[in-house]
Amino acid sequence: MIHFSHYAAAFNILGTCYLFSPNDDASHYAISFFKLNDFASQWPCKISTQLSERISASLSIEIATLHTQWTNLFIGPEALPAPPWGSVYLDPEGVLQGSSTLALSEFLQRERLKIQTRYPEPSDHVGLMLFQAAVLASQVREAALKELLNDHLGSWLPQFSQQLNRTTCSPFYNALTELALVTVRSCI
Repeated sequence: MIHFSHYAAAFNILGTCYLFSPNDDASHYAISFFKLNDFASQWPCKISTQLSERISASLSIEIATLHTQWTNLFIGPEALPAPPWGSVYLDPEGVLQGSSTLALSEFLQRERLKIQTRYPEPSDHVGLMLFQAAVLASQVREAALKELLNDHLGSWLPQFSQQLNRTTCSPFYNALTELALVTVRSCI
């Protein structure tokens, strides 16, 4: 049985780590949670011991170093090694705000979900999509949650994970993405 409130919290924690710098106050809770020795026992789905140990070990670095990794992965100034937007992986053109972003926007409008962020990110940013999953889970809207995860996030998250693993050496974000993938798959 799915415990929707647990998944809502997990999706919020994951989304926070992708969307906000580790230096941001919003990230402090999420980073602190992953530093707990027993965080895996509080996660809504089964996590391998190896994955939970990788996440914990990856946070033994300075926050400034983690911030640099986050900046290089999600802000730039150079081309992002693993773009965090679904349309880059789903659309044949591989561009931002392609037809898959339009389909996601139609889904969000139909489900009366509004993206509220201080960042000008397309709606198919991995962090924003996890926040929308958190909203749907907290409202126990199972059909809409499964549609979001199946059709709009789970359809490209494995490609994002592969690209991230292939192009970067960021132990925390590599492990975080594996955790996101395990969590999304367990909820579908």
